[in-house]
Amino acid sequence: MHALLTVPAFAFLAIAAISDLRARRITNRLNVTAAVVALSLRWIDGGLSGLNAGAVGLGVGFAVGLLPFLAGMVGGGDVKFAAAAGAFLGWRLVLVGLAAGVILGGITGAVSLVRSGRFASAFRGLWADLLCLAHGVRPKTLGAAEAVETVPYGVLLAVGMAATLAVAIVEEGSWVNQ
Repeated sequence: MHALLTVPAFAFLAIAAISDLRARRITNRLNVTAAVVALSLRWIDGGLSGLNAGAVGLGVGFAVGLLPFLAGMVGGGDVKFAAAAGAFLGWRLVLVGLAAGVILGGITGAVSLVRSGRFASAFRGLWADLLCLAHGVRPKTLGAAEAVETVPYGVLLAVGMAATLAVAIVEEGSWVNQ
């Protein structure tokens, strides 16, 4: 287990979650600083292969976050957050962590919509948006004020990634070059 990366990774995830919860944004300063720290620590810990693993993780986190951003589903801070987290976690764990965060987001959104009595109309809007995306048309429902739930998505992504990291540490013992 590499505490050199583990402690800063958990710290970054926690700070980003708190920032998104309080201010509804994850700043560029935090994301860039975290990415630089992660890549530096990976270089120190694993040399060129460690740096490469971090850079690939950063790229995968950014690429995966970019698609929902272009569709108007997440903010730019979430994309940069996913990239910085990828620099710490590596490409495999950032993919699993993002998937866990998306699942948490779906559950949170569904519960919120059921409680407000808007689940059926939101589901119809989501279906229409997916059809638009499938045909290369930018969806309109996702950005409509009445369709947007104010869920700090970065919090859910951070929780998903932190849980993924914790499980990887327990199961594998060493996650650094993933």
